[in-house]
Amino acid sequence: MASSGNRVVLSGIGGDEVTGGIPTPIPELEDLLARGRLATLARQLKVWALNKRKPWIHLFAEAARGFFSPGLVGIPKFRRPATWLHPRFAKSYWPALTGYPSRVRLFGPLPSFQDNISALDLLRRQLACTTLPTDPCHERRYPFLDRDFLTFLFALPPEQLVRPGQRRSLMRRALVGTVPKEVLDRKRKAFVARAPMAAISAEWSSFFEICRCMVSDSLAIVVANIFCEQARRAHEGQEIPIVPFLRTLRLELWLRALHREGVFSCPVSPDTGGLVLTEEKDCSGIRDRSVSQLGTI
Repeated sequence: MASSGNRVVLSGIGGDEVTGGIPTPIPELEDLLARGRLATLARQLKVWALNKRKPWIHLFAEAARGFFSPGLVGIPKFRRPATWLHPRFAKSYWPALTGYPSRVRLFGPLPSFQDNISALDLLRRQLACTTLPTDPCHERRYPFLDRDFLTFLFALPPEQLVRPGQRRSLMRRALVGTVPKEVLDRKRKAFVARAPMAAISAEWSSFFEICRCMVSDSLAIVVANIFCEQARRAHEGQEIPIVPFLRTLRLELWLRALHREGVFSCPVSPDTGGLVLTEEKDCSGIRDRSVSQLGTI
């Protein structure tokens, strides 16, 4: 970038959330429920059940539960905090770590529009946590978050964006003849998951040293043993929740940087072989700021 004099990086953040990159029929089914279009609902349940290879009653229950309070029906598994977070920390910051869940309102805007606004708010929180690039100095721009583009997409029925077996359906249809067929028909971006796991395997000795003495463990944010087990699974090529894992790793590196700057003290304990906090009261603010780096996306 420095040698070419480039100053702007285009980011694809928001593409999956607003163009139908997440292959879920729930917003469409919720719209049909709210409108009382039961015949269309039954037909779409059958089509999506065959595509997802799930009983239609499970899809119906998943769509219906959105209209009830999360405190009544619970939090879906994919929204729950990572298993390696300390139970007390997860309990204290449960709303933030689960993405501030709320029920879908039956009256007012359609459920799909409510879901879009919720996703947009989540993206806002995500971008608020990113640091400004300094080396080289440049700016990031987000074409998928353009206001006019979002206004257009949010006015469309969800079945135009996601169809059984086809993510980003409208985009794929619009780009026929412009983008190569091999790209349009690509099923998923598997390299997004493979690249970090390959990096973990390549730098396993460094990961082992990080897991052996974790600052976040001394602050009762992460349970080091569980986190290390997940790192070992990734090293062996097994599937793990890679996004929460990378966020936790980023948090650990940030805490280590604060420790090196003398913000707080964490000497090694001869009894446990781990890191022990010397002054609990000095780190309450650090624990609060850690939540922003662990929030769900």
